[in-house]
Amino acid sequence: MTITEGLIQFRTQGIRCALAVLLLGAMTGCPSKPAVVYVNSPAPAAPAVVAPVLVEAAPPVVTAGLIYYPDYEVYYDPGVRIYWYMDGGRWVNGPRPGSVSVDVLLHAPTAQMSFRDSPENHHSQVVKQYPRGGPAGPADRRGR
Repeated sequence: MTITEGLIQFRTQGIRCALAVLLLGAMTGCPSKPAVVYVNSPAPAAPAVVAPVLVEAAPPVVTAGLIYYPDYEVYYDPGVRIYWYMDGGRWVNGPRPGSVSVDVLLHAPTAQMSFRDSPENHHSQVVKQYPRGGPAGPADRRGR
């Protein structure tokens, strides 16, 4: 056997061997590409820790007390936006000031009360201190 014949035989055997490995891999379900493993790869980054955000509601606005409109004998509670007034001889409350409009009240004299409970508990004293048509108290909000 000459060198040329030996090389041809070697190449033929190498090709047969490579074909046998590929065929064996295909029949057994092995992937044709080996998995790549990095030995010195950096560790995956840890997930970011996010602290919960606490949102607090603003505290309610608390005024010193009711606002009194002496010319109309109407009280207003700005904390809850309720008007108190007499209707048929009894005290009632609601989002509107009874028979007078809010626009009229905005330009009327006012007095700041120190109480926050029902006006019926204090009205007899309030009308003496702030009569209709008289000067309003020091907390007059006319023209606000």
